[in-house]
Amino acid sequence: MSDYDIGKAFEEIENELIDSMMRNFSRHRAEETKEGYNWAQWQAEQLKALEEYRKTNAKKFGKQFKSINSKVEEMIHTARADGNAEQELKILEAIKNGFTPNMPTGASTGEFFKVNDRKLNALVKSTTDDLKRAETAVLRMSNDKYRKAIFNAQVYANTGAGTYEKVVDMACKDMLNAGLNCVEYKNGARHTLSDYADMAIKTANKRAYLRGEGEERAKYGLSLVVVNSRQGGCPDCAKYIGKVFIDDVYSNGKKSDGDYPLLSTAIAEGLFHPRCKDSTSTHYPELDDLSGPLTDDELAELDRQRGLEVQQQHAEKQAERFDRRAKYSLDEDNKKFAKARADEWHDRADKLAEKVKNAEDISPKAVAKSQKGDILKEDSEEPITPITDNAINRVWKVNVDGYTDEQCIEIQKQHKDLLKYAKEHNEGNEVAFVFKSDLSEMTTEKPIKGTDKEINFGSALHGKDLFVMHNHPRNSSVSFDDLVEFIGSESIKTISVVKNNGGVEVLIKKNSYDKLDLLTNLDRLRRKNVKSKNKKQSDAEFRKVVRKFISKYEEEEILKWIK
Repeated sequence: MSDYDIGKAFEEIENELIDSMMRNFSRHRAEETKEGYNWAQWQAEQLKALEEYRKTNAKKFGKQFKSINSKVEEMIHTARADGNAEQELKILEAIKNGFTPNMPTGASTGEFFKVNDRKLNALVKSTTDDLKRAETAVLRMSNDKYRKAIFNAQVYANTGAGTYEKVVDMACKDMLNAGLNCVEYKNGARHTLSDYADMAIKTANKRAYLRGEGEERAKYGLSLVVVNSRQGGCPDCAKYIGKVFIDDVYSNGKKSDGDYPLLSTAIAEGLFHPRCKDSTSTHYPELDDLSGPLTDDELAELDRQRGLEVQQQHAEKQAERFDRRAKYSLDEDNKKFAKARADEWHDRADKLAEKVKNAEDISPKAVAKSQKGDILKEDSEEPITPITDNAINRVWKVNVDGYTDEQCIEIQKQHKDLLKYAKEHNEGNEVAFVFKSDLSEMTTEKPIKGTDKEINFGSALHGKDLFVMHNHPRNSSVSFDDLVEFIGSESIKTISVVKNNGGVEVLIKKNSYDKLDLLTNLDRLRRKNVKSKNKKQSDAEFRKVVRKFISKYEEEEILKWIK
């Protein structure tokens, strides 16, 4: 049984508890009299049903809980064995590649393995004990929710809330919205048994796996580990990625093992928190070429991915909430309303799940390039065109959507000033002005200078909705690298190219702009066009996709970007 199976088993138990409660309400309808429903008699019948409900659940689910708990110990020991085996294979591969192990001996090593056994047993006991407390809590809460609904129903009925079914639905609404959220964390957040079990089991399995890996390292005298660099990890732990630690928690490491921080310090500060996606691998100083810590762009990408994951989780929770109301409500109108809302949230969750997957897995040139970041290049090999006064005077006004006529005149003025600055201060090579979106001020103290082929912004592209202006010394159109930076940067709203001969092109992201949607579609088209012999059709499809998200003003077609 996997951690997924255990979470699913607890979810089915929760659903069965709610289902049984709502069936009782459906069966024990209040009896109608001349004065209306006899709610006192109804309450008495429901309280009898509650007592039977309590006894039946304690007997039935007690056995199920016992069976599930017995699987937990087996699962944790299996995770430890997996860590042992997989780490041994990696170490043997390193030996094959030139690593020479220094096998430790002595009483301290033997004591380490005994302590490790005790720690693993303590982990098993802690996990199962916590689950038992949560299991008791979910049964107690189901009883309390049942009792509360019995008394609330009469209160709502006295207000003239409507039919019997509507009254019961009102009395049970809070429970159906939240589920049996019987576990309260230290921060006050409440979670269902299935959600808590999922977190607890995954955390315990991860720690057991790390312990198994550590034991195998200790056998070979290894204690140095590096926190792996990966996509889709935890932004909270990003500061540890690429760093080497002495593993004094799982691998019997000592301070004397090197000039590195202790892993226990990082764990105390939050590394390997519940549901953490990070992991470590063995560090071999003589073999490894470390990638180093994440760049600012990579950190920003992780933070963006987390934002998508949070949105996805929220959508999934809302879908579950309305699913419960659609399934267990008694009133047909309430069922239809909840079903419609559930479908909406499921659709939203599916779309966000696709975005999360793409965020972790997209690999077109645009993404790779944008993560290296902040570089614009001209892709033409033509000779540099000297900037003349006539070219500066020839710069025209571009009417860009979203800008007033006065602002478009200001854009024209700045384009002229840019060419003039490039002529006088950078020999006609690339220069960039970076403005706030409303053109109220530049975000840098002075223009940014580049070479005849590229310009590197470094840390200048910080902010939101920036307008980036730059020139192309060879009069080329918007380049692929311009497009890559434009798409990849969350900061740039508008980008313009002023050619040394006075021509101008402007790109602006539409309100419909969605980076992941655009990149996903471009990547799909690239793969499709590799096999396509109909270039005209391929170009038309490419242009259609880009123009869904980006508006282009003046001169050459977007087709140049497909190169």
